[in-house]
Amino acid sequence: VLRDLLEFKSDRPPIPVGKVESASSIVERFCTGGMSLGAISRETHEAIAIAMNRLGGKSNSGEGGE
Repeated sequence: VLRDLLEFKSDRPPIPVGKVESASSIVERFCTGGMSLGAISRETHEAIAIAMNRLGGKSNSGEGGE
């Protein structure tokens, strides 16, 4: 995979894990853009909604919200 060939190079020291926000706290701020059911299939809409519900994020149907 191409991504495996990439590396981050930085002259800054790494941030200690104890000083960064937890992943569970970060994903609560995830939200999807509004896409109407005419733009995506029902299955796609449901998959996005299920994923965001599992993460604790927010999804938007584009049809007035959900």
